[in-house]
Amino acid sequence: MVEFALSSVVLMLIIGGLIDIGRAVAVSEVLSSAAREGARHGARFDAPNLARTFLTDGQIQGVVDAALTASSLPASTLKNPGTTCPAPTDGNAYHNPPYAASAYPASANQVWLYICYDNTPGLDFTSPPLNQSLQDLNVIVLYSYGPLTPLISAQFGTFHMAANEHITVQGP
Repeated sequence: MVEFALSSVVLMLIIGGLIDIGRAVAVSEVLSSAAREGARHGARFDAPNLARTFLTDGQIQGVVDAALTASSLPASTLKNPGTTCPAPTDGNAYHNPPYAASAYPASANQVWLYICYDNTPGLDFTSPPLNQSLQDLNVIVLYSYGPLTPLISAQFGTFHMAANEHITVQGP
């Protein structure tokens, strides 16, 4: 009887771990898709009006949030203006992962969104830019993943997940 009880505890831990791994993979895919959709939307050029009407923080956040909430993740918290894009910890100049722990949400299962224009700190658009020569849009989605299995969350806490998408802005 003791062997059965012990083996069922081990089996439940393995099953819980597998569920958390599967959920983490699914969340990672959703974050990647949300970043890609936000960047794609922001880079569109309205050719008939010769304008970049979609290249604003609000427009991009709306598309990212739609992708997140469609997959039952919380809407993002836009970290700019006021906060520049997170600096990578490996020294690359393109704001790609990995990021410092301070760039991620402190509480579990929260999403932070950074929108970077031309790799320029502090550059934000609350309205469409006029006559601005832009080349690079980077949408960064950072998430603090909280495991469902109590033993894993008690032992390791949250896990940081990042997705970013660079895209070239269209137009003249």
